[in-house]
Amino acid sequence: MEEVEGMEKMELRELSPEQMTEIYDQYMVIDFPQDELKPLERILYMIRSGLSCAYGIYEGEKLRGYATFIVPDGLRYGLLDYLAVIKEYRGTGVGHVFFDLVGDTLAARYPALRGFFIESEDIAYAADEKERRIREKRISFYEQNGCLHTPFGSRLFGVTYSILLYDFRAAADAAASIGDVDGIYRAMFPRHHYEQDVKLWEIAKPERIKAPVSPPSDHEFYEGKNT
Repeated sequence: MEEVEGMEKMELRELSPEQMTEIYDQYMVIDFPQDELKPLERILYMIRSGLSCAYGIYEGEKLRGYATFIVPDGLRYGLLDYLAVIKEYRGTGVGHVFFDLVGDTLAARYPALRGFFIESEDIAYAADEKERRIREKRISFYEQNGCLHTPFGSRLFGVTYSILLYDFRAAADAAASIGDVDGIYRAMFPRHHYEQDVKLWEIAKPERIKAPVSPPSDHEFYEGKNT
């Protein structure tokens, strides 16, 4: 458990499909744009099949936030799929508590897991200054909580992402590779979507991009091994 001044101790609790359904209907449809939100049926299928897991951030019996992860069987890293703090509790430290708790929580649930990737919309492709500031703030939040920039980028269904990593084991011999990201995408998407709508690349310097930088030309995109 983790305590924030002025609040009770908080903890992460794994969510059942029924709890996930309630959170989806009450919060997720408001917290995320429609084009970023998977259908509820898809989220529940991934939970029931073991591809995904979901956690609530609780203060006593009160929900303060929630997160879902993609954790394909046998891989070293997962993916943070959704993370949100309930609106009236944003800015109170709940997000920081999440990162304080999530490493031990996932390590207990998945002994072989080393950490998880985070997709954050690429700053360079913001539509305007307002959107750019939002993306800057989002990445800054991840940086403040120990997430590291990676040299990987992706384009999923036309949206370009920078990829960060939260390595809660911090093992010196466990450097993440582009193949780790590719394995997650292959597990997440049907083959036709993977081939048509997923692009993945590696850049020379894992730094925050502050000016438009085009991803590689088509022949330089990462092409992993077919499974």
